Amino acid sequence: WVRSILFICLFACVIHCEPCIFTEGEFYSYTDVLNCFHSIYLTDDVKFTTLTTLNRSLELYAFYDIAHDSPDPNLPLNVLMQRGLLTIANRPYVYDIDFHSDLRYLFLQLNDAHTQYYSPECYQNILIRQGLGPIGVGDSIDNYKIKVSPYFPDDLVSYYNENMNIHLPDYTNYTIDEINGVPAFDYFMTYANSSVGMAKDAGARLNYAMTLPEPRDDIPVILYGYWQQRTHRNPFPETDAIIYSLTSPSGEKVQLTLPWSFQALKTYTGVDSWKEDYYAPVLEFTHGDISYKQRDIEERPKEMIMDISSNRIKHHKNNLVNNVYGFEASSSMGFELLVNSSHLTFWQLSDNQTLVMYLDTMAPGRLSGYYPSLVKGFQIAAERGLTRLIIDLSNNGGGNICLGRSLLAFFQKDGWDGEGQNWGPEDLPLSPLAEQLIQTAVELNVTNSIWSPAFYDNQENQPISNSDTSYLLPGVPHYRGGFLRNYSKLVHINGCGDPGYYLTPAVDFNPDDVLIVTNGFCGSTCALFANHMAIYDNVKTVVTGGMPGRYPMQYTAFPGGQVLEKTPLYGQVLEK
Repeated sequence: WVRSILFICLFACVIHCEPCIFTEGEFYSYTDVLNCFHSIYLTDDVKFTTLTTLNRSLELYAFYDIAHDSPDPNLPLNVLMQRGLLTIANRPYVYDIDFHSDLRYLFLQLNDAHTQYYSPECYQNILIRQGLGPIGVGDSIDNYKIKVSPYFPDDLVSYYNENMNIHLPDYTNYTIDEINGVPAFDYFMTYANSSVGMAKDAGARLNYAMTLPEPRDDIPVILYGYWQQRTHRNPFPETDAIIYSLTSPSGEKVQLTLPWSFQALKTYTGVDSWKEDYYAPVLEFTHGDISYKQRDIEERPKEMIMDISSNRIKHHKNNLVNNVYGFEASSSMGFELLVNSSHLTFWQLSDNQTLVMYLDTMAPGRLSGYYPSLVKGFQIAAERGLTRLIIDLSNNGGGNICLGRSLLAFFQKDGWDGEGQNWGPEDLPLSPLAEQLIQTAVELNVTNSIWSPAFYDNQENQPISNSDTSYLLPGVPHYRGGFLRNYSKLVHINGCGDPGYYLTPAVDFNPDDVLIVTNGFCGSTCALFANHMAIYDNVKTVVTGGMPGRYPMQYTAFPGGQVLEKTPLYGQVLEK
């Protein structure tokens, strides 16, 4: 009888205590998730194979030299990657997740969305969220405050309601005074600088921590900040809950302890099931529709929200406009939707002079209606006699480099300083590995890889023969970031962006009447486009958000460049 009870107790413990039993869509505790993460111990094979691969990949990193010693004193960057990898190699680990977390932090210090380290897929399949999203309000040190945003994922509202009897929307517009006893601004700046990466500018990193609505009125879409909704770029929380010291709009002081939420994005039946994803092979890279010319940097999740949240968004936007311009002035400020597609929309402002073009990605997709919408927006502007243009690139993290160059070609018509040139000075960093790949591409006559001379045109926009290695090898020595290294001659991808030359905008806006607006998230191809327009065509730029009481924030987050993730990189190597 005693043995039966013991057997039943042990059997029940096996069922309920085995880690990594998750059902897709369900919520779990901090302890449940942490125990699962600690179910995989780090092996030497994983550790040293990973480090060897990363060390070799650094040979191809375009900004390797500058990362050691940034030439811009306003954007300091001093990251010794090899030393960091050596430190990690010499550090003893028990749990696999701790090893990957250290690698994530090392690469995060480069402050570039192109150079992020992601943990294996199983770890990414736990969605970690905090109930309250911060927003910055104010324009000076004296009046700047961090408040609770009015934007909450509806499933998260239900979760906290049902499990903790906390109704998150009740805290909308409360001022966040402290977090875990630290002044809110100091806490979020530390978090932005240590856990966000993504942007060279500290103000832009602070923006990434905040939760923001999409700047369009036709659909209610929210970009949840890295604080509110963590992605695979962010660290696992150090504690199971956050303690907020808040002040209500009426002045009441409130302390709120809010646990983190953990939601499974996939069903796992135990450790073996969890490890299947951990050891899952990398999918084969194919050229075809998904080519290396079409890399997209998806910064953070966007979410369509329900009607109740939609009403909060409209109310919040109206309040912001009223507070800045006053009710009488703001009541006369309107806009009319002219063209609407998935990622590109056009609006006319109530001044009857200004066209607003909002583009949230440089990789809208083939079936998104991008090019027809682009042409139609300018046609309507011509019909209505609009003479000013605002290009809103808020939340545009980049995408297809050739689409960016096509857009440059589309704009740069008669009278534009940059007419006829939709590329800038670009070169390739050379290394023993890069030289081997270039020689192999020539020997096997592979013409469509980034190592192929025929993939490029020279600075006079003339094609390069695939047998002509003189533009790539032996290279030109440059002293960058304190290091002397060989780089290719100036080249750019051939034919990239040519479609823009075959399209004629119905309105050829004067560059003096064009304004680019960003919130600091404009990166990769978006940065390439915005920087080119500013440098070659003298188009003015405006950036919103950031830190109060400091020098102006950068309008771009991280530079544009040719980007290959591990899978397409290996795909091109294997192709040879």
